[in-house]
Amino acid sequence: MNFSAECFLAWRYFKPKRNAVSVITLISVVGVSLGVAVLIVVIAIMTGFTDHLKDKLLETGSHGQIRLPVRHYSSNPRGNAGVFSEDQALRGADAVRRLGGDALPVLISPVLLQVREAFNPKAVIACNPADDGGRFRLEEAIRSGRMFRARNEILVSEPIMQEFQLELGDKILLHSPSSLARLVEKDPATGRYRASKDADFYLPQEFVICGTFSFDKYDFDKDIMFMALDDGDDLFNLAPGSATQICFWTDDPFHMDAFLEDLRQEVASALPEAFVLSWKQLNSRILEVLGVEKNMMFFLLVFIVLVAAFCITTTLITTVIQKTREIGLLKSMGATSFVVLRVFLMQGLFVGIIGTAGGVLLGWLVVAYRMKILAAMRFFSGQEIFPKEIYLFNELPARIVWSDVAVISLIAVALCTIGALLPAVRAAKLDPAKALRYE
Repeated sequence: MNFSAECFLAWRYFKPKRNAVSVITLISVVGVSLGVAVLIVVIAIMTGFTDHLKDKLLETGSHGQIRLPVRHYSSNPRGNAGVFSEDQALRGADAVRRLGGDALPVLISPVLLQVREAFNPKAVIACNPADDGGRFRLEEAIRSGRMFRARNEILVSEPIMQEFQLELGDKILLHSPSSLARLVEKDPATGRYRASKDADFYLPQEFVICGTFSFDKYDFDKDIMFMALDDGDDLFNLAPGSATQICFWTDDPFHMDAFLEDLRQEVASALPEAFVLSWKQLNSRILEVLGVEKNMMFFLLVFIVLVAAFCITTTLITTVIQKTREIGLLKSMGATSFVVLRVFLMQGLFVGIIGTAGGVLLGWLVVAYRMKILAAMRFFSGQEIFPKEIYLFNELPARIVWSDVAVISLIAVALCTIGALLPAVRAAKLDPAKALRYE
């Protein structure tokens, strides 16, 4: 029997007709399609979430940072990052620019925000964005008002504006950790803490809101405010031009190994005590967690396709029982056991191919129309399905990687074919004389 005849028989057994086997076969195909679709949608969302997070990390941060270790601090507003003097910051920035990158000295520190009688811990980023070659994109993130120009002007994020019901031109008070720490002192005689003698002379600094911004990354926006570097140094009682880190940018943040190696050599000669970190090192934990989650989701969801493969096994066992007479006739006419084995394996292959094709199409449609699906679910349930306060993004990110789809498709087809192995072996072992006698 030639291969085309085997395919014809396999398709004849597979093709739906008005009997119970056809219904079960259809259910098996649908099961494979749903399993593949779910796997594609989940992996696409995980990939999109990871890519979107990387984009936001690069948009709201830098491609890397130059820092100082703790032992080099003389006056440290953060407690976990060094402070560069103006001369050190300029030398570090020049080292980056010599290699073709852009650099920007930045001061980042927590503060206590006071609006009327309300207090809330936030953070400020003090910098001069005009010096970074436009890489920081702060100008693009401004939603209303303008960039800070005069002294004691500040950019406040939209979530903070909403939280405190602020408007452009309003004034806020900022308390720096270093100034608050000077309100108390330790009594050398008793070892107890007491109010500092200079406590009565402490006043928070007042800033005027000149504009609002949003990077559409809720966890970043809800805590951050921007001000000029000179204002930041003054707020934290640092010398003019001081910075806690030197942020830098390259042309390709995803392929910067050679640039980092050259930069580390430059920094070693210009600032021997400093060290260089890439954006992947700065965000290594969250990137590793996302990678592990994607792999675990892939591993767990493969079991959905595996369940569909077991359905194929059940379907083909039923087919073998109902086709016992035909199998006996085939073997009596000269068909070998191997031919019968291939016929039923091809039936499982057909289920896998058709089910996988349907699953790929269904998965693509769900990913393409995911926001409309979420809107419909929100309408019928009356609840926010994807709140940005929890998931940190304004929309559900998703991206289909066709290499992932190819792997999923191959696994689905392979599992379906393997699922047909047991009934195929059973059919191949049938004795034609017994099959014809009892049927």
